[in-house]
Amino acid sequence: MAIKYNLTPVEVVKLFGYTEPIAKEELELFEKNNHLKLPQLLFDFLSLVRNEKLLSTADVWVNSDAPPYFSYEYIEEGIEDCRGDFDDPEFCKENDFYPYSKISKEQWSELVENYLQIGSDYAAGVVFFGIKEKELVLENPPVYMLHEADELKDWKLFAHTLSEYLMCVLLDALAGVEYKTAQNVLNKNGWEFYKEEYSNEEEVREQLSKKKIDLSAMGKNMSLYGAADSVYRYCFDEEEKIFYMVINDTSIMIIKAE
Repeated sequence: MAIKYNLTPVEVVKLFGYTEPIAKEELELFEKNNHLKLPQLLFDFLSLVRNEKLLSTADVWVNSDAPPYFSYEYIEEGIEDCRGDFDDPEFCKENDFYPYSKISKEQWSELVENYLQIGSDYAAGVVFFGIKEKELVLENPPVYMLHEADELKDWKLFAHTLSEYLMCVLLDALAGVEYKTAQNVLNKNGWEFYKEEYSNEEEVREQLSKKKIDLSAMGKNMSLYGAADSVYRYCFDEEEKIFYMVINDTSIMIIKAE
């Protein structure tokens, strides 16, 4: 039995049949127009799932009507939308965009860094995810988040690596958190979903050991939803074509090719 551990987000979408880089030219044009290179991991991931229904309701922007864009663009748009009210001192006191309107764009970096925004929570759209512009050169850069209720400068670390963020989004989608879109799409593509519930981690470990799977060797990743300690573990049985997800160490999601 060939069990594959520590899969990357790109490897996971490929094993479910998304193997052709259908959006390569679109992403290359985006890079050219913005004078940048996307991290290879992000480029490869988006090129496989761009405009595919699989992640159309997930917390990463894969639809062409929601391309990545920089947070400075968002600030520019906010300034223009609010400019007519900047004559009101009381409005200016409470407006997040006003301080940026009083200085040149070249000085904005003194207040906040520029982030390439690559996703948001699909359900409510109140949290945005992004990569610092200066860290786009990293192979696997950190991903930060900003809640719409926070000040524009209050970006906080969400995931230590881009891989962790993409896997979080992907596993949440496969688990059917918030939306069943990914499950419905894969059902139509010949994949079956089963979920087994157990009382504790030891029962899960014993069940997996019967399949020659080592729980401790399974890749581990956070969830965007649930408690702070919510976690997924995952692996793939290459011979049986079965993707295993352990959810919070108390259940096993089995995704099997028909």
